[in-house]
Amino acid sequence: MQPQHQPEQAFFRIADACRYLGMGRTKLHDLSETDPTFPRKIRISSRCVGWTRGQLDAWLESKQAEVSQ
Repeated sequence: MQPQHQPEQAFFRIADACRYLGMGRTKLHDLSETDPTFPRKIRISSRCVGWTRGQLDAWLESKQAEVSQ
């Protein structure tokens, strides 16, 4: 029996984004509220917000570029 291929996650809710970025909920919240370079949350419903993989990857790349300079 072959393992099933799961598609890459495209939308990250808060807990998923924390795992992906390697930070806690408090740090993620602080970044989203105070860092103008951090991507804006996408509101799916009144209780569901998150970010796309592309948004998070672009932010990580910009942070890596800052360190490299």
